[in-house]
Amino acid sequence: MALTVEELKTKRDQVIYQMASPESVSFRDRSQTNRSQRDLLATMNQLDAEIAKLQSPQSGRTFVIQTKRGIE
Repeated sequence: MALTVEELKTKRDQVIYQMASPESVSFRDRSQTNRSQRDLLATMNQLDAEIAKLQSPQSGRTFVIQTKRGIE
């Protein structure tokens, strides 16, 4: 299932929020370790690439112009 641009932006905002959170949190009887900053940055880069791809789908096209005369 493909996500829309708005859904991807929402996920990106969640990743930014997670990046601002501490890497580990301890409670009385348990502790939680969040994903590393490197993993979060890689995820954010992937989301940015997907957003860019959906916003400008023609950017991946390549045109080759061939001519037999006039341009050297």
